[in-house]
Amino acid sequence: MARSRKRPPIQRLSYADAAFVNFERPSMPMNVGSVGIYDGRIDFPHFVAHVERRIDLVPRYRQRLVPAPYNIAQAAWIDDPDFDVARHTQRIQIDPPGGDAQLSALAAAFFATPLPRDRPLWEILLVEGLGGGRTAHIAKVHHCMVDGIAGVGLLSALLDFGPVPRKMRKRRRRAVPPIPSAGTLAGDALLDAAVDQLRLNERLIRAAFEPESMLKTATAIARAFSAAGRYFAVAAPPMPWNKTLTGPSRLAWQSVPFEDLRAVAHKLGGKVNDAVLTIVAGALGRYLDSVGTPTAGLVLRAALPVNVRRRDEEGTLGNRVSYMLVGLPVGEHDPLKRFAAITGETRSLKEAQQADGVDQLLALAGALPASGGALLGQTLSMPNPLSNLQVTNVPGPLAPLYLMGRRMVDHYAWVPLGWRMGVSLAVMSYDTRMYFSVSIDADAPPHIESLATHVGDEFAALRDAAGVPRSDVPEHAEDRPPEHLRRTTEPAPAAGMPDSVGAVQPRT
Repeated sequence: MARSRKRPPIQRLSYADAAFVNFERPSMPMNVGSVGIYDGRIDFPHFVAHVERRIDLVPRYRQRLVPAPYNIAQAAWIDDPDFDVARHTQRIQIDPPGGDAQLSALAAAFFATPLPRDRPLWEILLVEGLGGGRTAHIAKVHHCMVDGIAGVGLLSALLDFGPVPRKMRKRRRRAVPPIPSAGTLAGDALLDAAVDQLRLNERLIRAAFEPESMLKTATAIARAFSAAGRYFAVAAPPMPWNKTLTGPSRLAWQSVPFEDLRAVAHKLGGKVNDAVLTIVAGALGRYLDSVGTPTAGLVLRAALPVNVRRRDEEGTLGNRVSYMLVGLPVGEHDPLKRFAAITGETRSLKEAQQADGVDQLLALAGALPASGGALLGQTLSMPNPLSNLQVTNVPGPLAPLYLMGRRMVDHYAWVPLGWRMGVSLAVMSYDTRMYFSVSIDADAPPHIESLATHVGDEFAALRDAAGVPRSDVPEHAEDRPPEHLRRTTEPAPAAGMPDSVGAVQPRT
């Protein structure tokens, strides 16, 4: 069936993007997002007009995800003829006192609500009434659209590096045709599936005449798995939060001075991401000790999403993510020994190019037809022997950003829970601080929100052990409420929200 000349070429989900659609469950929405807190009032009608102007910078945000009939091919991105920014922007007034605990409860409920599929897969909530005259945004996007790295790039669409907003040229709106009929979608899918099969056949034929290429791929995969062989030979130690997910509804926040963290990493001969993992491992150990779980010799496993974008892929949407498995020695109370152990392991994993090998394996999985990829989503019903939690560290801007002239004073990232991992940490730098966001499943053990407090304690312990003095960089909000560094939420539906409520690159 010939494709209409009036419609631009169809873009389909990549195998990596499709995985986040196939893995999504009502109890495990695949949303990524962030919370930004601003130092003044932002007028909602003007905010909606601002989003309307800026959304043209990311045309994907005007497109719907339309499945192919019978999974003949991957779902397609198609311009939404009913696109209306008003369907994606909401406002809510927080009741007094407008504290950060109320904001994080609202964010937890918002992030854990699946996005409707009858429109582009993103929403922004403007939160008014925060203490001190502050305003906040809570933004979420489906993971099939962006990973953590791409998500950071999208901040530049709405935010500016100065208090004076950029002038945007008015764009001429073109007529958007209606969503194609089922017959047209099926014809397009059959055509694309045939083209994909021809390309696959070409690669197989080329590989048959170039055995060194096949050997190179096989060697990369084998090297990656041998580097983490002990983790595949023995299952990860089960933790109370490693069970079937019921839906994330708890969120805890923490932040520490970025310059101090970077100084610690450099003085100890490692990377910032090594310091982050050292702090997370120590925080987990403190929590487990507090609830009477033996930690002597205990090593938990963290799944680390890794950005594998090539230079020519920078700035693109979609997911270009691989993974590393890293051991977290939570039973090691000495922060310097813990840092040395983690640094040694991450260095060996990088030398073995574990992330590249896993990426090669995922690329092979991408050769499966769309229907086969959908079946892989059923693996989430099986136990997870590989990892206990996910830790995502995304480099953010180390300069202040502004929304309509208002300075963003805090910024917390959000990544979803996944595959029986009822705890995940999103770590992101912004301005002068490093922000930690702990996502917690509703059925995870009580008091696990204390991980946020323990992150602060472990940061201080690591800095003191390394002999790094406190930096003299002042806080960017002089009147920051005392709860800022230790704020947690208990499970509770947020006012005005339904009761049911990440990539990403280890920093170098």
